[in-house]
Order: sequence, then C-alpha cells, then structure tokens
Amino acid sequence: MGPILAGIVRIIAGNYERWLSERVPKLAEQVVLSVEERYRKSNLSFEERAQTKLEEAISALQQMAPGLGRDIAQRQVEAALSRIRATGMEQKAGGAK
Repeated sequence: MGPILAGIVRIIAGNYERWLSERVPKLAEQVVLSVEERYRKSNLSFEERAQTKLEEAISALQQMAPGLGRDIAQRQVEAALSRIRATGMEQKAGGAK
C-alpha cells in the first residue's frame, strides 16, 4: 500500500507543480490589474501606495494558489507588473504611429 500511495502523491504533486507553472503567471497578472484598479484614485503617497499594492497583490496571489511561497509570489507579482508595463509601452508606441 505504501508504494502505491507514494506514487499517487507524486502524481498529484507533479500535476500541482505543472498547474502552478502554467497558471500562476496569468493569476499574477489578474491580481496586479485588480489591485491597480482598486488603488487608482488613492490618496496615499507614492511609496505607501506601492508598498500596500505589492503586499495586497502577494496576499491575493497566495490565496489563489495555495502552497505558493511568499518569495515566489512576490517574484511572480513583480514579473507580471513588468509584463503589463511593457505591454502598455508597446501599445503607446504602436498608437503613436
């Protein structure tokens, strides 16, 4: 029974890891956009707003992907923000032509 159970656990863990690697970047982008929208008209200073948004995005991502470590969630949020900003820059450059 032990080897069978161990095999099942490995399969489930492997599927979860694959799911995380495929879905977490998309989830991070959704979280970043959602948090950005919520804080769009905030009266907080730039530094306070940035820190608050980062913490909220990390927390939301960890809720959406249980088991995701804080450091990985932070890297995913920062990467999503970079991708979103790059896309915005491309759209601005394309619209100016």
